[in-house]
Amino acid sequence: MGIERVARAVYVTFTNSLAGYALALAAAVASVAAAYANKHVGAFFDALNTLIQSVSILVWAIVFMMVFGVTSRKPPVLVAAAASYPILLTSLMGAVRSLSWRFRLLARILGASRVQELVYFILPGTLPYLAAASRAAVGVALRISVVAEAFGSSGGVGYWLVYSYDIGDKDGVFAWALVLVAMMIAVDYAILRPVERWASRWKL
Repeated sequence: MGIERVARAVYVTFTNSLAGYALALAAAVASVAAAYANKHVGAFFDALNTLIQSVSILVWAIVFMMVFGVTSRKPPVLVAAAASYPILLTSLMGAVRSLSWRFRLLARILGASRVQELVYFILPGTLPYLAAASRAAVGVALRISVVAEAFGSSGGVGYWLVYSYDIGDKDGVFAWALVLVAMMIAVDYAILRPVERWASRWKL
């Protein structure tokens, strides 16, 4: 298990997870904005959230692998997004409902339109909640992306972990598992915790 191989695998898994989280974040923010504009749309996204959570990650991995192929980088990204989206959406929906109840009257007194209310009051107020949810979502994305990597040959920690298992390399299995744990700890302490502390200063 050379340094170059480890670095390449860590890079692949990290970028897969980060891309999946970014995709889930964009989808969650768009979903919240649409739900805020129309309560019926909000009910739809509540139902969609329940549906996504009810489907096993293993099913998502197999489906995406069948659609895009085992050598594609898309399945790990999409699986990470499918795992992160419900976490982000649930947190943002709850935050928006709470903030809307607290600041809607103030926004209306100031003459803000529905869009201005969302842009200047609601979405900025969700930042602390989003930072806390992101800490959980990124951790899930890192753990889940390796599942899809394990099925394919696009590289990544998951691929090499299963490869070590297939060839009977027990030391390799434990070593790659430790690499994944080290990645999660490093990302949490170096990025996620500082961002969460920064965002908590803006909690209303």
